[in-house]
Amino acid sequence: MVKDLLSLADRYRALGPRFGRAFDFARSTDFSALADGTYPVGGDDVRALVQRYTSKPAHEGRWEAHRAHIDLQMVVEGEEHIGVAPLARLTAEPYDADRDLLWLTGDGDRVTLRPGEFVLLWPEDGHMPGLAIAEPEPVLKVVFKIAV
Repeated sequence: MVKDLLSLADRYRALGPRFGRAFDFARSTDFSALADGTYPVGGDDVRALVQRYTSKPAHEGRWEAHRAHIDLQMVVEGEEHIGVAPLARLTAEPYDADRDLLWLTGDGDRVTLRPGEFVLLWPEDGHMPGLAIAEPEPVLKVVFKIAV
């Protein structure tokens, strides 16, 4: 897991052109003007999921991970906690390859995600997104799915 500022995203271009496309799209797009949904970012190997929701109490959260994609998650409006833990600390349920979704149980840590910040979550990173910091609040979030 990596947490950093979107303003420093150029340092992650060395990870490959897919990351560059995602960060360029993140920097050049007015997400508040987009409807919720999925948007291709220069091909099928990177897509942006625009989401509006209300953050939830931690007891309503659920651990997840993905095998075929790296998540680049960024909050545009609002703020939230994201639970993070290495898969080795969590217990996995059966993997759903059609949805690229692995549900998990266990305990982990939390990071705070505010506008202008992002997290990169690799397949070995369990995560629990959308958690309220104090009280539930509206969030506009973009999750980039970057093919491994």
